[in-house]
Amino acid sequence: MTVATVDVWLRETPPARGAAGIGPETLDGLDPHERERWARLADPRDATAYLALHVLARREIGRLVGRPPESLRFDRTCPDCGRQHDVPRLLDDPGIHLSLSRTRSVVVLALSRSGPVGVDVDLVDATRFGGYEDVALHRDERGDDTRTFAEATTWVRKEAALKALGVGLRVDPTTFVTPRSGVPAAVVPGMSSVTVVDLDVPRPYAAAVALASPAGALRVRRH
Repeated sequence: MTVATVDVWLRETPPARGAAGIGPETLDGLDPHERERWARLADPRDATAYLALHVLARREIGRLVGRPPESLRFDRTCPDCGRQHDVPRLLDDPGIHLSLSRTRSVVVLALSRSGPVGVDVDLVDATRFGGYEDVALHRDERGDDTRTFAEATTWVRKEAALKALGVGLRVDPTTFVTPRSGVPAAVVPGMSSVTVVDLDVPRPYAAAVALASPAGALRVRRH
């Protein structure tokens, strides 16, 4: 059996800092799109997490391809509107697939040469809102009124799977049943099957990584 590999980095973010606490050498490592996106984040916690994640991504990808982190070029063209806000694709080495996810306290990077990858992390409490079932669960998954860790796991598995397929939330998460961890599943008709694996993260969070690939087995290497 072919075994596909995904490399994952999960890091806690440093304490939130305002713009005055960010050194110019840090921002110089980002491209204009990243600097603009960072500057638009009003909450220092969001801005700090965004910066930490993109610095991490550039450092690890640069190490992998043997290039200075600041020289890496990404394309984020949205297929719907043409703007630069879609999944980042590495122009310098298209064979490397990447996915990013963040909360205000934890950021996650996933890289793979085995196929398109998706990763998602979220607070367990983020699923504790009225109407969660209507936006996240397939009809076969509804009916249990007990709010548990499983609900957050459902969400991150579904979002990781949709990220790996490159469609994101353009596909309604209620249209498919949550993939089982480690079991290939067809979640969008006509598209590749996806293998999702849960990630071991601090208890307030849930996280999952997914790979769109014909390979049935998925090995996750944590760094």
